[in-house]
Amino acid sequence: MSRTLLVIPHYNDTERLKPFLRELISILPSRFSILVSDDGSETVERDKLSKLIANVKSGRGENSPELMEPLFTTKNTGKGGAVYRGWDACSEFSFISFVDADGAICASEILRMESYFRSDECRADAIFGSRIRMLGRSVTRSLLRHLTGRVFATIVSEVGNIPVYDTQCGFKIMSQEAFKKIQPYLKTFGFAFDVELTILLLETGSKVIEYPIDWCDVGGTKVSLFRHPIRMLLEVNEIRSRLLKK
Repeated sequence: MSRTLLVIPHYNDTERLKPFLRELISILPSRFSILVSDDGSETVERDKLSKLIANVKSGRGENSPELMEPLFTTKNTGKGGAVYRGWDACSEFSFISFVDADGAICASEILRMESYFRSDECRADAIFGSRIRMLGRSVTRSLLRHLTGRVFATIVSEVGNIPVYDTQCGFKIMSQEAFKKIQPYLKTFGFAFDVELTILLLETGSKVIEYPIDWCDVGGTKVSLFRHPIRMLLEVNEIRSRLLKK
């Protein structure tokens, strides 16, 4: 069976990752491989991560997903950089994905969305999780996270001109083939990397759909309502200017 790579970008966040990683190992099937891609965490945090990986691996069951050795770098490049390093290092997988380390998207939702992506019903090249409040779905988030998300969605809509409701939801999956088409053109590694990813997928003819998922806010976010939207605006504007010149 074709395999799915799940990359978890990590930066000084081992405590929040710990319960989530154990949940993933206990619920996801063996067709998954999990790779934690560290983005230049402090030395103490890298040591904690290595110990966590070793401990979780020792308790894996026969039908559990593979837990790969963590991928380290000494330089902090941004969430996108961590995701792309993981994807670049594992080109043998048919499907590649990433999920945020905080566990806001539970393992069962990851499996539900990945299973749909594999099904005959799905005709997409990429699926983005989307925090859309609708019947049958549960989205629990703080006012700060909600406001930050809507501010950024407005920026993306007005500046980037992308017809996507939620580019920033922390779970995405796509085919290796779709990724290879855009891999040479990916230049944004910070908060807005999802925006560039989306634009390039659409420009190269990939079919991208949004998939409503359950999402529950987890404390400890590093996102600032006042500081990060400005950085996001600059990144989206740079992406738009650069891609229009292609």
